[in-house]
Amino acid sequence: MKKQLLLLLGVALLAGCVHVPVKPGAAQARTKTTGTSHCQSPQQCAEMHFMLSDLKLHDNDLNGALEELKSAAGYDPSSPYLYTLLARISAQEQSYKESLGYIDKALALDPDSIQALYTKADILAGTGETMQAVRILQRIVRLTPQSENAYITLALTQYHGNDTAGAEKTLHDMAVHVPASPYPYYYLAKIEVDKKHYIKAIADYEKAFAVSPEFYTALYEEADVYAYLKAYDKAVAVYHRILAGNPDAYGLYEKMGDLFLTARKYPDALKNYTKAEHYIPSLVLQLKMAMIYVETHDYHRAEASFKSIIQSNPSFFRAYYYYGLLLAERKQYDQALAILRRVPITDDMYTGAQEEIAVIYSQQNNNKEAEAVLFPILQREPTPDRYNLFAAFFAQDKQYGHAIDILNTALNKFTDSQALLYHLGVIYDQNGDQKKALSVMEQILKINAKNPDALNYIGYTYADKGIKLNTAEAMIKEALTVKPDDGFITDSLGWVYFKKGLVHKAIATLKKAAQLSHDDPQILEHLGDAYLKAGKRQEAIKTYKAAAGSKQLTDEKLKQKLHKKLLKLGAR
Repeated sequence: MKKQLLLLLGVALLAGCVHVPVKPGAAQARTKTTGTSHCQSPQQCAEMHFMLSDLKLHDNDLNGALEELKSAAGYDPSSPYLYTLLARISAQEQSYKESLGYIDKALALDPDSIQALYTKADILAGTGETMQAVRILQRIVRLTPQSENAYITLALTQYHGNDTAGAEKTLHDMAVHVPASPYPYYYLAKIEVDKKHYIKAIADYEKAFAVSPEFYTALYEEADVYAYLKAYDKAVAVYHRILAGNPDAYGLYEKMGDLFLTARKYPDALKNYTKAEHYIPSLVLQLKMAMIYVETHDYHRAEASFKSIIQSNPSFFRAYYYYGLLLAERKQYDQALAILRRVPITDDMYTGAQEEIAVIYSQQNNNKEAEAVLFPILQREPTPDRYNLFAAFFAQDKQYGHAIDILNTALNKFTDSQALLYHLGVIYDQNGDQKKALSVMEQILKINAKNPDALNYIGYTYADKGIKLNTAEAMIKEALTVKPDDGFITDSLGWVYFKKGLVHKAIATLKKAAQLSHDDPQILEHLGDAYLKAGKRQEAIKTYKAAAGSKQLTDEKLKQKLHKKLLKLGAR
């Protein structure tokens, strides 16, 4: 929760508190008026000018409204609410000194006018005089000890003024004096979220809901906290509690689907999306379901879903984009290009579609076309990712110097981009300049000491060279604290153990790395080496064969290396 959010909520409450209705006797005509008619008495004249000010406010003519209110106050100088309105409009015009003068006149006439006090507190808070505003709001609390708005506005003002302890005390006092209100616990919870005290926040959200079982806002935000903590099952359980009391909250099925999707529980996600789509049909939901089919490799249903969406709504170009991605993933490049080219330049998905077209050209070893497609986008909307992609096309053609120049140009614009620096280091490595690569990785760590990719690169490089193995191990373990389920970083740790001669530890770690990476051939080679070093010849042969036969194996040098190892072991 951001403090700004609290302030905005407070302003909304404050505005509600200080609104001054027109006197019952004043007409509320809603037509433009250009002049005044003769009035019979000061009271009648005051009401007429008040009415005219209301009309001018309706027409957004603040200066005109001010002049009419001044005239009204001239006829009725004993009216606190006229001075209060003058103060509020003057504050809107940023005439704060004049505004405070008017509100002081209102308070001189009625020192206990709640509306005037709120207005003065609002003006003072808006001009940075938070402590004075707090003192006035504390007075309002004393005058109206049962008012929710009084306590909440005071607490929010204190919080915005960085007096968190004062805000919390006000909210605790509110819980005592307005025991039927859920708001003290609700705002205490929001403060705890801001302080990152999530367990305390959850407890306060529960208290708010216990006080007012219809106050579902507390449960919605409690579920958000669980989702942030990645406690997806608990978030879903909270949503079910909301549905139990409010079964028409159909949007929660999509929210639960999103949580399950994030947790990669695809059947549960699909089940909830299907329910949501039943109650509130949506192309976005259909698209999400199609993407689940892609994730679960149910390509036939995914393709059928994309086609159905496009057929039912030919202008829903997001579906074209994702359908193109699916076709490209299945290496149906011509079909993918045909679909992606149908996304028009006026659509939000156009840039993404063009980037994917460039990637497809690159996968077809047609980097010239890839560059031609991406370059105009890069010129129009330069981003680190687009520079990285553009450089990758040249690196793929082994034009490393050109790729390095592109990345250095990008780094002139995005000086501290860790993604650009990392790619630059990788290309230096591909170009055989490992010294410069290591220097760039060290530069990244000066920007972010916990960058997992830079830590892993340096650690793996040391391990591969058989040097600084303790440093390598420490760096790779640090990287794993950031990316604990990364198969390639886990492989680096296994390779450190291998180089240290801790063979059994290496095997266990490399097996985990292979599982996490879905049997990456490079990692399988490392595992085969570890088996061989441990004297497990048959396991080594089996693992080398798995690596050599992997569909992921595209590196010719690695393929030849694996075949040589198998030949040496007498395996075919």
